Amino acid sequence: MIKNATIYVVEDNNLYRKKIISYLQNYHSESFTYVISPLDNHLLFMEDIQTLTISDNDVFFLDIDLKTQYSGIDVAKKIRERNDKCPIIFLTNFEDKAISIINSEIFPLGYLVKNPIDSTELKTTIENVLMKVESLTKSTWRQDQDITTFMNGYESIYINCKDILYIESLKGLKSRVLVKTVEEELIIEGKIGKMKSNLKQPYLFSSLQSYIVNLENISSINRKNGTITFLGEHELFVGTRIIDKVKKGLKEYQYAR
Repeated sequence: MIKNATIYVVEDNNLYRKKIISYLQNYHSESFTYVISPLDNHLLFMEDIQTLTISDNDVFFLDIDLKTQYSGIDVAKKIRERNDKCPIIFLTNFEDKAISIINSEIFPLGYLVKNPIDSTELKTTIENVLMKVESLTKSTWRQDQDITTFMNGYESIYINCKDILYIESLKGLKSRVLVKTVEEELIIEGKIGKMKSNLKQPYLFSSLQSYIVNLENISSINRKNGTITFLGEHELFVGTRIIDKVKKGLKEYQYAR
């Protein structure tokens, strides 16, 4: 499950800002797609905040000393009025600035002490910050009862079960299943029988031999053609016999609700 996140870099030193953005753009993530916000005027950012839709995954790099009528701490307070979970990282020339940050109850993810000479340290710190952001986000996912983890070799893939359309055992491919979601198709190592025992969500209909079907995401059923149509006009051909079982399961699920 790839998450989208916007990164904001609010820094009055344009060269330093470009350096940070360069490292951010070269960072590769397996679980996030990062987009750098074009909002780059630190003099206007306090006003820009009012127009933003801030998600829990968005990341803010804020220079504490913006050399304007407000500080990065003031900006952070405004951000916290809009979102109390998004990661905030302060940029500062002085390590003792951390005390005022803590006292302001902003709860930043951390702070980055600016070093104009050591670019390697800056690159490493930025990478560590983003890895920490992703680790914390995954911890949140694990606490969500709709989030499940599929192991694909040594890789952990997190998927929101609400986004699943269906899971299909792939004929001719031993221990491989297709996970079809609203946005993507994933081929996962494993057996569908084991997945059925792990997936306890009531909307996932697992009484079929080769399929798991998300009853919530069915938009129509055509018994004559033997097809199930899901959200986004995605179709699955299963045949009449399976259609009848799905219709019965859907009726029982709706009645239980």
